[in-house]
Amino acid sequence: MADPHMFSNKTSNKPSWETVPSAISDSQISSNEEFDVVIVGAGCAGIFAAHSAAEQGLKVAVVEKFSGLSARGMDNAAVNSKLQLASGEKIDEDLIFADLIRFANNRVHPELVNIWVRQSGRVFDHYIDLCQANDMQVALVDCFSVAKEHPDLYRQYPTAHIFAGKGQAISTGNEYVPTQEAFLKFVEAQCIELGVSFQYNTSCERILRDGDGPVSGIIGKDAENNYVKLTATKAVILAAGGYTENQEMVDAWCPAANDPEIKTYGPEGGNSGEVFAQALWTGAGLQNWPHPVMVHTIPGFNVDLMTGNQSFMHVNRLGKRFQSESMPNQTLTDGRFRQPGKQAWAVFDAKYEQDHATFETGFDGPVNEPIEQLNGFADKGWVHRADTLEGLAEQMGIPADTFAATCKRYTEMAKKGKDEDFNKESYLMFTIEQGPFYAVPIRSHLLVTVGGLDCDPDMQVLDNDGNKIEGLYAVGNMQGNFFANEYPLMAPGLSHGRAITLSYVLGERLAEK
Repeated sequence: MADPHMFSNKTSNKPSWETVPSAISDSQISSNEEFDVVIVGAGCAGIFAAHSAAEQGLKVAVVEKFSGLSARGMDNAAVNSKLQLASGEKIDEDLIFADLIRFANNRVHPELVNIWVRQSGRVFDHYIDLCQANDMQVALVDCFSVAKEHPDLYRQYPTAHIFAGKGQAISTGNEYVPTQEAFLKFVEAQCIELGVSFQYNTSCERILRDGDGPVSGIIGKDAENNYVKLTATKAVILAAGGYTENQEMVDAWCPAANDPEIKTYGPEGGNSGEVFAQALWTGAGLQNWPHPVMVHTIPGFNVDLMTGNQSFMHVNRLGKRFQSESMPNQTLTDGRFRQPGKQAWAVFDAKYEQDHATFETGFDGPVNEPIEQLNGFADKGWVHRADTLEGLAEQMGIPADTFAATCKRYTEMAKKGKDEDFNKESYLMFTIEQGPFYAVPIRSHLLVTVGGLDCDPDMQVLDNDGNKIEGLYAVGNMQGNFFANEYPLMAPGLSHGRAITLSYVLGERLAEK
């Protein structure tokens, strides 16, 4: 259990969230509504918690500071849904459970992980049926792994499901096609039919708790700056996302989030951490720090170049290769962050399309940037291109002799069929000897923090002494103790899959109470 006061960049050594603002008096409140469940945040976790609770007959309100729901991405992870089983993709539940616990070094609650592993299939079956009955599309996506010779080193599972609107383009796994918004808007519409009250343009200002008693609701502020009170007879569920836009919280709890060059997730202001602070004011604790973070490698600032996401040779600014390039995306990012200046390039030669054709799954799939397109990027300065390795090194600003020697050794190992330096899959090793030669700058995008409040296996928020705070729950990226160390890529779509499954199960459990 983490002490939220341990880190701070402030000279007073006192984080801002330790200053509790004055209480909002009853005389300032313009309205008071009563619900069984009040949910803070209309993202993936909040929407599915609302739908589940409403399906069980509970009276539900969702409070969201923006004018509508927040959705991004495309993948949703589940284990052994009817779609997977029908396609022959049966996943060993015991193995994926063990892999996730081992990846986190057991710094999580296994019971939370177990909910996703054992129950995501039946929860997703419910939404597969619901979507298909309403002309929504449902599809499976390949996992990102390219490992064939040593598949157990970085094992990955075919967990990713895509839910999309009728006629909407769907990713094959080799490109990014955001479809999540259509899915969430569909579930939002189902919620409205069940009577869920969505109170948009309303920010959560306080979580109501009298001393050490139960949480009884929230106070929000609507678009007219009126204070509104929402009483919750069963639960307040916090689903307000991460805190990547709160620099003080990032520095204190997740300093690794400072490493990526680009912040990607929107909308702006959506991960500002104010609900985390409000939870701490009630006495809530945090999961052990440092918190994990989701980081994806997408090269280039001007355009997302998938070529840099492939398994081509990587070199640092010293002109040296530094890791196996066939490791999972976030693992590759960790390796680059250890390099001088955190700089690296993906390097390949004129055989690009021929070499690329051997990539078979996930983001290492078929060519989606033809050589003509890459040459167009090079003309714009987004990609380095030269007829000689020495000329390429000059453009990159790295030592030409070292770079040429690195390419020569890599070519020799590719011909030999054995990576003697980093044990890379041999079928992903390509010679670099036919000009023109290319180098794609590699950059990384910060997506979300995936560490949160200290939660027990019931998804109930705990105080700093490890005691339950009655009536207060957390889901999605506010829920701690599901991820640790960093975000695992062994189960593509796990962030959404965790949010959907655990939020749905929580709605069922609250109804049982």
